[in-house]
Amino acid sequence: MKYWAIVPVIGLAVCLPVVVADAPVIRWVDFDQSVNPISINRITRAIEEAEANQEQLVIIRLDTPGGMVASLHTTVQSILNSEVPVVAWVAPAGAHAASAGFFMLIAADVAAMAPGTRTGAASTIVMGGENREDDVHLKKMNEDGAALLRAIAERRGRDKQACEDAVFAAKAFEVSVALEKGLIDFIADDREQLLELLDGMNVRRFDGETITLSTAGATFVESKFDAKHLFFEFLANPVIAYLLLAVGTFLVYFELQNPGMFVPGILGAICLLLFAIAAMNLPVTVLGVLLIVLSVVLFLLEIKIVSHGLLTAGGVASLIAGSLLLFDGPIPELRVPPVVVIPVSVAISLFIVLAMRMAVRAARARIATGIEGLEMKIATVTRALDPRGKVFVHGETWHAVSPSGPVPEGGRVRVVKVDNMMLTVEPVSGETDEVT
Repeated sequence: MKYWAIVPVIGLAVCLPVVVADAPVIRWVDFDQSVNPISINRITRAIEEAEANQEQLVIIRLDTPGGMVASLHTTVQSILNSEVPVVAWVAPAGAHAASAGFFMLIAADVAAMAPGTRTGAASTIVMGGENREDDVHLKKMNEDGAALLRAIAERRGRDKQACEDAVFAAKAFEVSVALEKGLIDFIADDREQLLELLDGMNVRRFDGETITLSTAGATFVESKFDAKHLFFEFLANPVIAYLLLAVGTFLVYFELQNPGMFVPGILGAICLLLFAIAAMNLPVTVLGVLLIVLSVVLFLLEIKIVSHGLLTAGGVASLIAGSLLLFDGPIPELRVPPVVVIPVSVAISLFIVLAMRMAVRAARARIATGIEGLEMKIATVTRALDPRGKVFVHGETWHAVSPSGPVPEGGRVRVVKVDNMMLTVEPVSGETDEVT
């Protein structure tokens, strides 16, 4: 065997780990949801892990309608202060980075979009307000947002006027216009082209440092989230939160109507607790919650007060109105659509009305047990009534009196009154009545 033949193999074995070790590592983030305190953890945590692991780049694939202002500021600060360069790429075709997503795109070290995407429409919407142009609070928030975009655009070399138009005029930009106005750096069809365009690109970071990106042969990593985080993301959905509130309210009402069942009460309490957790991360209005509580009160009062259905109608109206006003998000994705609210509200109302009617009927029904339950029952005379005697009813023999006249033994009588242990009866005729 010629030993010199194994020298290249040994050299390859020695060099290979070095090549692999030098391959750039890119942290990949898919952000295709609304911006809220839970969802932004996908971005902030990715940046923190990329910094801790000394990775070369963070790429955020954006497809978001925007979201809450407080969460937006947290995300923008995280991007601007990241020790690792951040790339924001709006993709795939048909995706958008609207409102808060526009801020995130402008804040990134490198901004890119795929064909058929759009961005912009970054005006602030005040929850619970009329959002008029002369609204001072709304104007202050838009001025603040525009100032933030101008400050970022100035450092990033992006078009400040276009950024202002996105805020004050709610202007949106298709991909070609965004590139023409300098809001983005380039257009990338897919991830492979994105990496090709990034490789060797000189990037001026927010602190003024200029670096050269290297993406050739890159490996991708993604942040892993535990079941707890995924569960909170699931709860941070207005439709899920609303269903928890509606079902929880109905179960608690059912428990109040049927004390001692425990299971509906426990399940209802759990649903309401989960709604409270979800409400911490969603734009819930106090008015909406109060109207739903009022609807329950009106349903309960209907049992105690004869209102000929007025309280019930008020309860249904309050439930529907409260459901529609429960969330006041700045974007449709942070509100519950009427197509969900109305059917659920009507269904819950029907169930409550049905349960209420059954309870009222049970409360007003004639007592059918004990001594009082003997009234209007048919009895057989066991000792002639003249006018006193004895009758057999409900499996027992009773003392009875017949004020309307004598009744012979074996005759049939109807109990019309119970006075202590004495039954007042009257003769009956016909074969349809059964002896009880």
